[in-house]
Amino acid sequence: MIANRIIVIAALLVALPAAAQSHRAGTNEIYIGPVFTDGKNYSFEGGTSARTDTGVGLNLGFARNFSPHLSAGIDLAWSEQDYRATVQPGAANPNAAGQINGTIESSTLRFFGTYHFLARDFTPLVTGGLGWTYVDTNIPAGLPENVCWAYPWYGAYCATYVPTHTTTKFSYNLGAGLRYDFGKGLVRLLVNSQWVDFGGSYGSSNVIQYRLDIGTKF
Repeated sequence: MIANRIIVIAALLVALPAAAQSHRAGTNEIYIGPVFTDGKNYSFEGGTSARTDTGVGLNLGFARNFSPHLSAGIDLAWSEQDYRATVQPGAANPNAAGQINGTIESSTLRFFGTYHFLARDFTPLVTGGLGWTYVDTNIPAGLPENVCWAYPWYGAYCATYVPTHTTTKFSYNLGAGLRYDFGKGLVRLLVNSQWVDFGGSYGSSNVIQYRLDIGTKF
């Protein structure tokens, strides 16, 4: 009797890891989720400084799971952060420093690879990627312009447009997190550091982002 119980318990213990094995291999996945970006202090050439608040955004992604451990895909992320800046006068400008408030908007197209440490439904992971980040400072770059567009089904529409300072730069990221697969669904928590290469005297700058992805496999 005791021997039979031991055999049953042993069989259950063997079956548990098998039941927890992941079925990621050979599947595609799509996901969506919020992105939260840490606030940060910045210092610039000429003495100007800025402080960003915590930013919010949205991430959309697609990935291919080549095995229980390896996957690769593409992300499209959008985020915005409010900021306050102290703008120092330039050369030959006798005026005092000024204070401005604004909102930075950014969009990132990222190609990435991910390694899952365990071939299980619940696993830690590391990820890395590279791509391009578009940044709109919303700082006016010229005078307001009246422009008109001819929209399909609607017709002509005219509005005032203010050009702003924008830039598109190379960016890359490293992150770590946890993933849980349940049936065709998935949930992922990720802490990600993203660098944007602005070049010139400023060089690269990084921000810390937190993501919660919810998706499905097919």
